[in-house]
Parts: sequence; structure tokens; C-alpha cells
Amino acid sequence: MARRDYKHRAARRKKRQPVPVWIWLLVGYLAGAASVGFLWVKFAQEPEGGEWIGAPPRQAGKNPAVAKKAPPKKPVQPPSFDFYNLLPDQEVVVPEEELNRPEPPPAAAREKPRDTAPASPPRKYMLQVSSVRSAREADARKAQRAVLGLQAQVSKATIKGVTWYRVRLGPYSSKSAMQQARKRLAASGYSALPIALK
Repeated sequence: MARRDYKHRAARRKKRQPVPVWIWLLVGYLAGAASVGFLWVKFAQEPEGGEWIGAPPRQAGKNPAVAKKAPPKKPVQPPSFDFYNLLPDQEVVVPEEELNRPEPPPAAAREKPRDTAPASPPRKYMLQVSSVRSAREADARKAQRAVLGLQAQVSKATIKGVTWYRVRLGPYSSKSAMQQARKRLAASGYSALPIALK
């Protein structure tokens, strides 16, 4: 029996080539995408407000029983406005048209008709120079007006939970007195909001 030589056969085998890097990257990408997709399907939650108005598109017109089972619609609440609560009931912003109208003569100069109701008390006016959130800044603005020879006062108001400090001039007994003070402010470069007190 002849001896076989296995030495030469082992030498003839080709070496295995390594797998290219791009294949490993592709396999990793596909595995990651598959795991993310699985987790997204398994744990995805319905977003808030994801209800359809009316029937969903795939069921629209096909199954009327689904549309009947829809929960009743909640009544729409009208919006609430806090505008009317912002200013106290005793003050009103005076429009420019009223400021430019001439003042009626005093009550003593007019004839009193016999059948009319008693005249309402005369209005008093104020000028709001500024409204700030800091008491220190309000005092500084009050001092600026005092340099002009105008006596100002600081009042505190809470609007929607925020405290405001309003710097005001007055009260003035007539529109003309208020207009004179307003012109004096305007000559110094300041503006003011006229307010009528009830």
C-alpha cells in the first residue's frame, strides 16, 4: 500500500478573503432600522388631539354605523374677555374728540329748565403719565414731573395678577385745566393719557 502525501494538498488550498466592510455596514444598518421599526410599532402612543373631525378617511361613507357611535360633540365655549375688568369702574379714558370739544358754560350761567332732572356733578379729569412695574421707577418718573412744576401721584393697581404703578397728574376740575397741563407735558417731550373720573 502506498503512502499518500497530504502535505501538498494543504498548501494548495486558497486563503479565505475577509467580508468587505460595506457589507457589515449594510447589515448593521438594516438590523438597526428593523429594531427601531419594531419598537416604534410596539410602543407608539396615539398623539393627543388625533381624533378625526367626522369619519376617518378610509371609513367615510362606507360604514354609517361607525359614524353613529361617535361621542357627542362638546359645546363650544365662547371666549372670555377680561378687558372690561382691567380698569376700575370709576375711570374712563377720554377720547380725543371729547377733549377738543368746547366746554359748556357753568351751570349757574345757564337757565335751568323746570322739567329736567338735576344736573350730574361735574366730571374730574386726570392725566396718566406712565404705568410701570417698579415702585422705584414710578417714584423717579414722579420726580421728573415735579421738576416741571407738576404735582404727580403714584397709585398701585393689580391687573391679571401683575402689579402696576401708575404715575398720574390731577385731579383737574375742568377739561381746560387738564389740557393746559397736557400741553405743558407735551412741550417737555412727555405724553399723557387723559382719564375722566366718574
